[in-house]
Amino acid sequence: MTDYDVVVIGAGIHGAGAAQAAAAKGLSVLVIERREAAGVETSRASSKLIHGGLRYLETFQVRLVYECLREQRNLLRNAPHLVRRSDFYIPVYRQSQRSAWWVYLGLCCYQLLAGGALRDIERVPESRWGSLGLQEQDLTAVFRYSDAQTDDQALTRAVLESAVSLGAEVRFNVAPARIEYIENYTLTFPDGSAVRCRALVNAAGPWANEVAALGGLPQQDLDWVQGTHIVLRQPAFSGCFYVEAPQDGRAVFVLPWRGLTMVGTTEVVLTQPKASPTQEEINYLLAVYNHYFPKSQCNAGDIEEVFAGVRVLPKDQRQANKRSRETLYATANAGTYIGIYGGKLTSYRATADKVLRMLTPVLRDSMRGNTSTETIALP
Repeated sequence: MTDYDVVVIGAGIHGAGAAQAAAAKGLSVLVIERREAAGVETSRASSKLIHGGLRYLETFQVRLVYECLREQRNLLRNAPHLVRRSDFYIPVYRQSQRSAWWVYLGLCCYQLLAGGALRDIERVPESRWGSLGLQEQDLTAVFRYSDAQTDDQALTRAVLESAVSLGAEVRFNVAPARIEYIENYTLTFPDGSAVRCRALVNAAGPWANEVAALGGLPQQDLDWVQGTHIVLRQPAFSGCFYVEAPQDGRAVFVLPWRGLTMVGTTEVVLTQPKASPTQEEINYLLAVYNHYFPKSQCNAGDIEEVFAGVRVLPKDQRQANKRSRETLYATANAGTYIGIYGGKLTSYRATADKVLRMLTPVLRDSMRGNTSTETIALP
């Protein structure tokens, strides 16, 4: 039986990040992933954004926005081949729920939290509105600011490659059948083989409660929320658009993606963690796009791809888009077990650092140096 300091379950962005942070401190790390590669589930089905979360300011999640903007700066520095700055446009109409002054105030706060790292906010002159392709009837203002985009799956795999370069091991197509804790953790697999570790990190995303149940470990009361995107055979616009869905006022992005146009996302609460885009979601996103871009109307026949992912949010009576996006943690056995629930793609490294700080009292004797993942360039 092989022994490790840490076993990480799940090779999505948070599992990869936790493995990288642990390996950077000299710990022996094993990552196990039930799928055939890293970032195959939720971490390939995001809106491909590395951003602070402008809309989270409305629900006063200021700390989260600040953290994400800080991590955005780190990624732009450490992975310029994977993360790039992009122009974002917010159109404001007479019927918009958010007035021009409210949008401008939010952008000013966003800029302040970014510490001046973002390009200046611009109120786009009316003479340039026509070049954006937007619906111009009742349009009263357009604001431009900057955020960043990425290929989420490529980023996840690069982080895991970094963890491997630092000494971590990875096993794909494997999942534990049983977890036992007696001073250390023993993970037994369906073929009868087993590994042992001093600390266990559960980064199984929407399936974290299922993994916890294998060892009688604590679970979180949560909802599974599906987010669906469509990719249209519409040549990509020169920038990204952040719009209000006319149906319900939710924030929706219209983004360039591999030369085409991506629209997303939805927020549908599920009864099980299984992503399956619905026709209703597809129609919803098509309607959003056609409402704002009447000069390039699209229909179902113009859809190149539909994809969906499942994310975890704390159970709450509020609508999904009003709930906290802060990462939740479950701990047990004197801090040797940590379950990660939720979290943002952008702030994966900050989440990993928090996990490592939580594990430090347990694993301090095996750690070495002061290596920080904040300065590690990604392959």
